[in-house]
Amino acid sequence: MARKKMTFGIIGAGRFGTGAARELIRHGHHVLLIDRDPACLEPLAPMCHTAIGNAEDIEFLAEVGIKDVDAVIIAIGDDETASNHATINCKDFGLYVVAKAMHATHGKILDRLGADRIVYPEHDSGVRLARLLTRSSVLEMIELYEEVFMMELAASGELLNKSLVKLNLPKRFGVQVVMIIRGKTTVFPVTANDVIQPEDILVLVGPAESLQQVANLAQE
Repeated sequence: MARKKMTFGIIGAGRFGTGAARELIRHGHHVLLIDRDPACLEPLAPMCHTAIGNAEDIEFLAEVGIKDVDAVIIAIGDDETASNHATINCKDFGLYVVAKAMHATHGKILDRLGADRIVYPEHDSGVRLARLLTRSSVLEMIELYEEVFMMELAASGELLNKSLVKLNLPKRFGVQVVMIIRGKTTVFPVTANDVIQPEDILVLVGPAESLQQVANLAQE
């Protein structure tokens, strides 16, 4: 059964917000990306709906269609007041709101303002949040270095019952399996002859787009 395509609003087109937007778009979801700065929106304009404006203005949000999205990510990273007001506005529309906190105190404020989920940039990335919202087989995804990610993937689909040498992920996708978690056992280091079994969790390292290609195999 095909996964339901959803519509997400993202307020704030910095690194966090654009990372979430790219990942959601990659999954086939619809994105409405909002920012005050047109230059921040330009790179994603060909891929999603964009709107230039102030999210503190509830009438502006209504005009651009924020009320019609399934969930909103408040990704404002440099203006705590704007983040708070955007959260209040989106909750007034009855939306599910995920808000990025700049620090612990800000997180407490967002919680009192009604944010349904609060994330912190030192622990969460836009990519990780997008995976969580779309409930894919990816259990975890964190950025190790610039454009290099580590992903935990629940083994399924085309990955099952094949050895690592047969899957040949490094040559096909530029992705390396570094560890297999099998119940209470950890297979490390892995060998070419290790066979992926049901309920295995794979720990992989590679570029985000390449990891996504491997994750797609788990859905087939």
